[in-house]
Amino acid sequence: MSHMRAKRVSSRDAICSAGLEVLSRNPGASLNEIAIRAGVGRATLHRHFASRDDLMRELALMALDETDRAIETIPLDLDATSGLMAMFEALVPLGARFGFLANVAVDEPEVVRRYAAQVDGLSSLVDDLRSQGQIAVAIPQRWAIELINGLIWMSWSLVQRGEVAPRAAAELATRTALRGLGD
Repeated sequence: MSHMRAKRVSSRDAICSAGLEVLSRNPGASLNEIAIRAGVGRATLHRHFASRDDLMRELALMALDETDRAIETIPLDLDATSGLMAMFEALVPLGARFGFLANVAVDEPEVVRRYAAQVDGLSSLVDDLRSQGQIAVAIPQRWAIELINGLIWMSWSLVQRGEVAPRAAAELATRTALRGLGD
């Protein structure tokens, strides 16, 4: 009995990992694509998640939990530039989760509320960077937020492909966010 339970947990974890990976790259991916990536059949996927909405809600809450925990590790007493670097260091390893949250709409009140709180936190960081002269006043808030989101995703993608080390990715993302691609 305990062996069967462990197998179910393992299948569920595989489905969640595959779901985050597949859907962060292709929000319209089918449940069949997720099942194939997880190495399980559709019937197994449906034993764990009755519908696509159930899976999406679970993935969103899981991604929010993991990104919230990562953000909570960032010391509060950092200047904004160091805070940005620490944020990249914390979130780049969670790129699939972050990409899922940024690219997949889950219309569930708790998910919407918690994601909005994360965006508010990033908005505050952008405000701090702007007040310290690190981001120009002429750059719209939403532009800066989307740039940072894109840098997290891109950094994770390059780390996953082995093209850049995690620490170097965080440094490059910080530099790009604050100084662009020029010298």
